[in-house]
Amino acid sequence: MGVDIIEVREGYAKASIAINLNHLNLHNTVHGGVIFSLADTVFALASNSYGKVAVALQADIKYFKGVSSGVLIAEAKEDFRSERIGSYTIEIKTEDSLVALFNGIVYIKKSS
Repeated sequence: MGVDIIEVREGYAKASIAINLNHLNLHNTVHGGVIFSLADTVFALASNSYGKVAVALQADIKYFKGVSSGVLIAEAKEDFRSERIGSYTIEIKTEDSLVALFNGIVYIKKSS
């Protein structure tokens, strides 16, 4: 897909993708699956950043704006984390606007 990881630390991750023709749908905008995959990548990076295996229990996305060119940036922030559950909000943006909002919940396994 061409995802570039920018930063990862405990409970946080940031990555980008430079849009190309392979990312576009029939309407000449970035395919929703590409946006979801970018968000899911930073979701996985942030939730697994503590060195314990975390697997998705739930994920949803809301699309706000179609884009056809430029760079998408996804930033995952941890909202809550216990021994077994973590909740994350991911914003997917262009340089100047919010494109989509992804929310995910993970189950944190007892052992890696």
